[in-house]
Amino acid sequence: MESIKDIEKILQEISKTIEDDASYEQIMSSMCTPPPKIAREIAGLFAEKNLGDPGLFPQTIRLEKEVLETLASFLHAPKGWIGTTTSGGSESNLLGCWAARNWSQKKKEIEKGKIIFPMSAHVSFEKAADILGLQIVWAPLNDNYQVNIEKLNELINPDTVGLVGIAGTTGTGACDNIQALNDLAEDHELYLHVDAAHGGMILPFLDKLGLESPIFDFRNSNVSSITIDTHKIFGNIIPGGSIIFRSKEFTNTIKKKVEYLADSNTEQLTITGTRPATPVIAAWVLLKKFGEDYILSRVKYSLDMTSYIVQRLQEIPEIIVSFEPPLNIIGFTTNVMTNQELVEQLQQKGWQLSLYAHWIRIVVMPHMTKKAINHFILDLRTILKEGA
Repeated sequence: MESIKDIEKILQEISKTIEDDASYEQIMSSMCTPPPKIAREIAGLFAEKNLGDPGLFPQTIRLEKEVLETLASFLHAPKGWIGTTTSGGSESNLLGCWAARNWSQKKKEIEKGKIIFPMSAHVSFEKAADILGLQIVWAPLNDNYQVNIEKLNELINPDTVGLVGIAGTTGTGACDNIQALNDLAEDHELYLHVDAAHGGMILPFLDKLGLESPIFDFRNSNVSSITIDTHKIFGNIIPGGSIIFRSKEFTNTIKKKVEYLADSNTEQLTITGTRPATPVIAAWVLLKKFGEDYILSRVKYSLDMTSYIVQRLQEIPEIIVSFEPPLNIIGFTTNVMTNQELVEQLQQKGWQLSLYAHWIRIVVMPHMTKKAINHFILDLRTILKEGA
């Protein structure tokens, strides 16, 4: 066993090795954000606990159940809902597509099947369709970067196993018209999965901030499952994913019994067997001890900073803001150089942004300070002046 002196030396070596990683002070592209101090401390205290073996850790499983109950309440889940924490939105979306395929194959006797994704869908859906052997049908977007409902309706056929709607897209933050998708799901008896990995911890709180909030959740009677992450704006430690299903009708098609565990009656919904408990414990503390005020403050701050950044960008003649931000995502471009050239020059100054096909993306998160934003605007102005 290493001595305390050896451990300190090892930690210094690791710190030196990763010191060139990007600093969150200049990260403007990530949907993740540094967790609060208490969540960081929890990450190191309970590393040995495994959610995948509930017979050994029943009290930790109780905390998971309470976290899921809180998340389900945010989403207005009906009585009889079923949920699980996951490794993140990608696994949750895979589980939603898996349930859609299996439920539809059982209900409609479809051999393989097609699944309809909006063009704005996260890359995890492509992975899911590939793994599940589903053919992807891409639905175009409207001018507001939401899925075009009329065009999507035309794509539905007898081989369709499910529909997907996005509540807070990765590229723009747009929320699809879930109510319209709900009607299509009812008309065609289709599984409807909502990816609210990003928007799930924002949209339920807009009303309390005096803002308009779309009805994207289980208040739509044909929504079958919803992805919701706690490791994004909520600030939980990574990985903090979850999925809530409307009922056992859907989870019964994917659950697997695992007899070799301490509780031989254990049934799992997740792809992963062994699962870290620390994100669940940290989420429980943040939800139960910090409460709704904590969430509201983070959402409000991020939205306020979004408005501030847009205002500062609009003061620069060479900058065009690409769309009105629906949530906390900004897109912009410039008329003096290519977007790629601008991103590369900003990276040379330490700034990390995302390059999309037609705009540069900023994700505004709680770690972004007004001081850092002003510094970014100053660097941006300098680059544009030199490139003009």
